[in-house]
Amino acid sequence: MADDKERLPGRLARTLKVGLLGSRVGSSYLGGKLADVFRGEGDRERARVERHVDNAKRIAHTMTQLRGPLMKIGQLMSTHAEALPDEMVKLLAPLQTSAPPMRYETIRAVLEGDLGAPPEALFADFEREAVAAASLGQVHRARLADGTRVAVKVQYPGAVASVEGDLSNIHLATKMVKGLLSDLLGQSRFDVTPFAEELAEHLMQETDYCREAYNAKLLYALLEDDPELLVPRVHDSHSGLRVITYDWIEGEPLDWALEHPDRTIRERVVLQLQRAFWLQFFGGGLLHADPHPGNFKVLSDGRLGILDYGCVKIFEEPFLRAFGRMMHAEMEGDEEALRDVFVELGLMEDRDSDVELEDMEKVAAYFSAGVREDVEFDFSTFDYPAAGRELVMHFLTRRRPPPARRDFLFLSRVVLGYYEYFARAKVKMNFHRYVRPYFEHGFTGRRIEIPPWGE
Repeated sequence: MADDKERLPGRLARTLKVGLLGSRVGSSYLGGKLADVFRGEGDRERARVERHVDNAKRIAHTMTQLRGPLMKIGQLMSTHAEALPDEMVKLLAPLQTSAPPMRYETIRAVLEGDLGAPPEALFADFEREAVAAASLGQVHRARLADGTRVAVKVQYPGAVASVEGDLSNIHLATKMVKGLLSDLLGQSRFDVTPFAEELAEHLMQETDYCREAYNAKLLYALLEDDPELLVPRVHDSHSGLRVITYDWIEGEPLDWALEHPDRTIRERVVLQLQRAFWLQFFGGGLLHADPHPGNFKVLSDGRLGILDYGCVKIFEEPFLRAFGRMMHAEMEGDEEALRDVFVELGLMEDRDSDVELEDMEKVAAYFSAGVREDVEFDFSTFDYPAAGRELVMHFLTRRRPPPARRDFLFLSRVVLGYYEYFARAKVKMNFHRYVRPYFEHGFTGRRIEIPPWGE
């Protein structure tokens, strides 16, 4: 019998807690700003840091309590050091890898309801303790009747309802943010709706385990024979609407490789991450877009395992081709070609506008740092968070910021996550030479067939 008492909190409880959190955080910053008027410069800085720390603790506590979409948002926030104070990033980082698991009795009921039998009947062995717990589900290690070791991912009761409720709150918050930007900065053109739409797509995919299995199979087909990368198989016989079973991948966490004293290990994982990105993007026209460290494992043979396919973006071919031309023009310094492709991608309205071109080149320079020039580059010497904040403020204070495009929002989240890993690895490499071959021809067609979703 299902344990209805243990489930993710419903919409009313979530709305009230989020409202209370917003009120406390907002009051903290507003009150602090007023108090700062009467403080000296040193005291103001100390008070600023304390506010960031206190509010990060409030945010992390509430998101851990509610789990679901809000915790996923916290995970995404923690990977964007360019948009948040350093003190907040540090305190939100644990959301990427830790969450309190639900009781075995709850998980057992989900398995029985979804697959028609309890775990002891479905598996030769099923570990009661979760090996990982996240925002919307948790993973248990098990063994099939033929001896295959597997990872069983089980969705929390109430996960779908929590996403639907939080998405309504997100859409409301989007309208409020747009209004505030318009009132405070005169930015009626700065529309955050694409951010909300991209987040909504991400969250809806997270609760659709059939879609996750579909995503995993696409990546498996694309990378099946790759010598450096591994995607586990999906076991359809032990998967359903709220359960999905994969081959178990045994390995070290990504942090182990990024911080390893042996430089060759750090370099190899950096090249594997880069390889994974471009093979997916230009080879399959898709992208695994949840790059937090818990989604990677370094196997004993050195290969990089990629986990969790709750959010995989499938790009349209015109965008893929145009993006390839844009990157090639950026590397070649071809201004005329850049103008053409920026207009094609909807990033410039007036092809002949030098102001618009200058703005887009700022963005391009930020995202191509380390790969644009044919020289050795050390990612640890480039302050991505500081440069990112400078870029954000540049556009917030302009009357005509460039339009937000969902495909680029998706890409930026992944690219910035990878850049963070490159910086942590502390390696000096000529990234230009590794990346350039992918841009010589750009996107020429998908290497795998992508059947229409739902058919």
